[in-house]
Amino acid sequence: MLQVIAKSIAKDDKIEETKKALEALVNPTRKEDGCIKYELFQDIDHPEVFVFSEEWESKTKLEVHLKQPHLVNWAELSKTLLKEPMEVSLLEKLA
Repeated sequence: MLQVIAKSIAKDDKIEETKKALEALVNPTRKEDGCIKYELFQDIDHPEVFVFSEEWESKTKLEVHLKQPHLVNWAELSKTLLKEPMEVSLLEKLA
């Protein structure tokens, strides 16, 4: 099992647009083979910060996810919406 944390920081004038674009990723991703959990959060004190908490069956399944059209489109769109590239951490549960 693979845990993923993906953090995005929207440009100040693109918060709502970023939120809508990220929300649009949720349903198609949850239907993907190997997706166990895919949840989107918005920081209460810093509304420009969005975090995905994900759980995948394997790194291979995650790699397939990253090639899906909705993620390819997001990668392009994120260049205009985010202050910096999305920060992604791949985590292995220890305890």
